[in-house]
Amino acid sequence: MTIFVWAIVSVHNESFFLGLVFLVLIVIQSRALFKEQAANELSINRFLDQLKKNEIDFEPEEKNEDLKNQYKAIINSIKERQKEKEAEYQYFRNIVQHVGIGIITFNKSGDIQLYNFAAKKLLNTSYQVNNIKQLSKVSEELVETFRELKTGGSKLIQVNIGEESRQLSVYAIELQLHDKHFKLVSLQNIQTELDEKEMEAWRNLIRVLTHEIMNSVTPISSLTGTTREMLSEYKANDKEEVAIQKDDMEDLMYSLKTIENRSEGLIRFLNEFRNLTHTPTPKLKSENINVLLEGICLLMSKELKGKSIKIHKSFDQKVPEISIDRELIEQVIINLVKNASESFDSAQDEKNIWITSNLDAKKRVVISVKDDGAGIEPEALTKIFIPFFTTKKNGSGIGLSLSKEIMRKHQGNISVQSTLGTGTEFVLKF
Repeated sequence: MTIFVWAIVSVHNESFFLGLVFLVLIVIQSRALFKEQAANELSINRFLDQLKKNEIDFEPEEKNEDLKNQYKAIINSIKERQKEKEAEYQYFRNIVQHVGIGIITFNKSGDIQLYNFAAKKLLNTSYQVNNIKQLSKVSEELVETFRELKTGGSKLIQVNIGEESRQLSVYAIELQLHDKHFKLVSLQNIQTELDEKEMEAWRNLIRVLTHEIMNSVTPISSLTGTTREMLSEYKANDKEEVAIQKDDMEDLMYSLKTIENRSEGLIRFLNEFRNLTHTPTPKLKSENINVLLEGICLLMSKELKGKSIKIHKSFDQKVPEISIDRELIEQVIINLVKNASESFDSAQDEKNIWITSNLDAKKRVVISVKDDGAGIEPEALTKIFIPFFTTKKNGSGIGLSLSKEIMRKHQGNISVQSTLGTGTEFVLKF
């Protein structure tokens, strides 16, 4: 308004003095405006600087009431958000502290941010632990594992806590928060589960061993007793030469032959048991799994054709080479194909076996051997990998057990799915 009035006075040349007064007034008002703007800018910069430093517990010292009220509203809003975040943090921290699995988080220097109650209990650390180096008192190997494991890595570590031995399953994942790198490791004591599984395995093995040995020893003992009684009758004559009747001779020969057969069967059984307990260490070499499967299909084609079995192949060319012991893996797959070829009913018209290779969602190499045979009983399916368990009349029960051990030594696994009347599928994952 002052500038507007000054412009009118200047245009109409009404009064030089009056125009000068308005000009001075304009200068004074402009200076006051710029000073106020500079003060506001300084105030805003100071306020933002305090927020940047997270200094929000202050009372704004502003003469401008509107600006002061805006500052207070912003500060109160920030405080409210901080309270909510702190409450959430404490909530999740309490959950983590009370879960049954040990959890430890630390940075690249090994400084620990989180060390929950379960971890303290598992490692029996009553003292303050600020860095994973201090856990060397518990186990040097454990600390080394913490440092070496990458995201998704896991390892079994045995630690001695006092007089107690604990088998810890360690799993790691790497995290990033505000440009800072952390590692989270979880610890779980699986000693009890391992002990239970070990006892169950021993019970199953002893049950099978007892059954097999008793099947051989009982008839041997019975026939030996019968043979001894027959010979005792001839010995009672006290003659140097004894004539044995033809029927008795045939009985003796049959008994000895049966004893021989059962003895050979027992020796064969013990040899198979020895083979199972002395599985060779794989000699790993990079191999093209599709080439290996193609060779097995060619090798088995004549035998399968003789049984009127069609073999279907489907190999994913994107499957990469993997490190395996070619001979051992061939042994596993050939055994699965033979099992599949023996799964069909004699009355079944069409018999098919599918052999495939592909990659699963986790980019693992997967091999499948599937048939449309009779399938496996649900009860037998749970015992199929137990040594010497078999559903075949002439089976040894060693093939699948040996296959599982070979896959375990390749850091892989073997699984089975089966439906009666539909068929069976074995899956190898590397």
